[in-house]
Amino acid sequence: MTIYLHDIPLDKATESFSESLRAAELDGILGDEELLLDEDAVGRVLARAVWAEICSPHYHASAMDGFAVLAADTDGAMPTNPVTLLYGEQALYVDTGDVLPSEMNAVIPIENVEPLESNGGVSVDIRSPNAIRIRSAAPPWQHVRPLGEDIVATQLVLPAGHTLRPVDMGAIAACGHESVRAARKPRVAIIPTGTELVPVGAELKPGGIIEYNSIVLAGQVKQWGGAPNRFPIVIDELRLISEKVAEAAADHDLILLSAGSSAGSEDFSAQVVQQLGELLVHGVAVRPGHPVILGMIHKSQLAGDQTKFVPIIGVPGYPVSAALTGEIFVKPLIERWLGKQASTPMRIKAKITRKVTSPAGDDDFMRVAVGRVGDKVLAAPLQRGAGVISSLVRADGIVVIPR
Repeated sequence: MTIYLHDIPLDKATESFSESLRAAELDGILGDEELLLDEDAVGRVLARAVWAEICSPHYHASAMDGFAVLAADTDGAMPTNPVTLLYGEQALYVDTGDVLPSEMNAVIPIENVEPLESNGGVSVDIRSPNAIRIRSAAPPWQHVRPLGEDIVATQLVLPAGHTLRPVDMGAIAACGHESVRAARKPRVAIIPTGTELVPVGAELKPGGIIEYNSIVLAGQVKQWGGAPNRFPIVIDELRLISEKVAEAAADHDLILLSAGSSAGSEDFSAQVVQQLGELLVHGVAVRPGHPVILGMIHKSQLAGDQTKFVPIIGVPGYPVSAALTGEIFVKPLIERWLGKQASTPMRIKAKITRKVTSPAGDDDFMRVAVGRVGDKVLAAPLQRGAGVISSLVRADGIVVIPR
């Protein structure tokens, strides 16, 4: 059923959109790709779990510069009763990271050893003395990194859905991998519409509006793990907007159609969606951002002549509404496509500093500045206009006032 600017509850709008995504088999990872272990893989999301192929370390390794010994040979060594070990038979020099000789099971740090000449004097060749004298016993496996101390072959190192950090790259390499399988980044087309819009840096005249919603939306998409593609501004003409949406549908996973989602004489977004696909929702009971459009664009597949759908979101033109639409609808969708668990914002309890009213029947997303005064946490409401982008800049959080 087509809903035209009839605000429906947010949960119902979300469920309608989710049902269409499931029906189109677009409710999971879109695909995966192989990535080499370098800095470009940082921030990507694992499509498959990483299992260790080798142990780390893959041999018993010395953890200190010193002498490898058999612990039993050092029994009884004390400051008043030193023990002397023959070099080459009972002690061997090792550097940190060297393989521990198979017949030995402990390492004595070099600073705790007295190297000796054959005549009993102190040797100047610390690496190859005739013998060493020690004044404390070494327990088995002292200063030794045993095989598999860090990672054991076959163990789970990282689960699918994990966002790669620099330290993760080291662990993956340590356990024997050269590459990983990461979820493909969703390709998101961002199409700004409006005859009154002018690009950033262009001459600004009365009535002209700097187009920056696409910059904000693209930044959000990139931050959440997607691959944004900003299109040039399209003037308010139904045919031109339809052509551009059809073009974007050919090689993108999601279309964000910015502005034109209301019901004015030059608001064509809903008509475009109806022409090219299915209009699911036109109007959600949230403020700011209620004239949101949710739909599916039909896409003809050359291979097998099958029909595929590309979701489209009509984003309101006011900047605060646009940014919140991204948070509410785009972020969860990208997380789903990347195989990530849905993120949940940190929540705190705070006292509102003044009385506020909210639109009846709408979930009100109110921006607030948060601070601590004494032992109280206070939340001060900021300007609530949908066009006040600076309110998002100054906001520390959002208070959701239920409808």
